[in-house]
Amino acid sequence: MRWWMTRRAERQATRMHDMMDRLNVDAAALARAQQGELYAQARARCLTCVLSAQCLPWLDGQPTSQDIPTFCANRQVFEQYRKT
Repeated sequence: MRWWMTRRAERQATRMHDMMDRLNVDAAALARAQQGELYAQARARCLTCVLSAQCLPWLDGQPTSQDIPTFCANRQVFEQYRKT
């Protein structure tokens, strides 16, 4: 695997947590929800998402945005578990 492919795969694997950090999602509460099943489903959606071409630039280019991007498949979950 070429270095840039490895780097992209690494970014895809960490983007859910990057998004959760950016949006102030309560990761512990999400991990406990439904005995971890909700977190597992969100993680799977993120890892298999075909919109990484939109997600990764959004993460790189919107350092102060608190709006959940409309393209995010985990939008509802992240909204539900945002810290107040």
